[in-house]
Amino acid sequence: MSSKMLRALLLAMVVFALGGCAGAQIMKEKPTPQATADKGMVYFFRESHFAGAAVVFDVKDGADTIGILQSGTYFWYAAAPGPHTFTAKTEATSAVTLNVEAGKTYYVGGGVSLGAFVGHPKLTVANEADWQKLFPDLHYAVKQATPQ
Repeated sequence: MSSKMLRALLLAMVVFALGGCAGAQIMKEKPTPQATADKGMVYFFRESHFAGAAVVFDVKDGADTIGILQSGTYFWYAAAPGPHTFTAKTEATSAVTLNVEAGKTYYVGGGVSLGAFVGHPKLTVANEADWQKLFPDLHYAVKQATPQ
């Protein structure tokens, strides 16, 4: 493969990765709401890494997009009690299922592994210690509204 073709392929991969979802707005404040008597709280977070930093992915609860994870960000989701399957997708899909209980807090770590054309999202159930270790370096990301 010629170097021009390789550069064109790499550029196409970056454009695909960046254009795959709407992106997030990074906020200055870092809210950490608590679970309530009628909802569970789920924190999604992704450690900042240079490798895979260009890969941004939506996180869904069923068919609903609830947030976006990019390198070094977090968001929270107040979930109704019951089973929830959270997914993230680029050219591959990763999923975790939690049986959410009202008044409890859950943590889901996000990452990226090597893919054929774009990095593959990786969601894993985490614990509070994982969250507390990374929280000082994370930025709160709010999903931007999709134009109608």
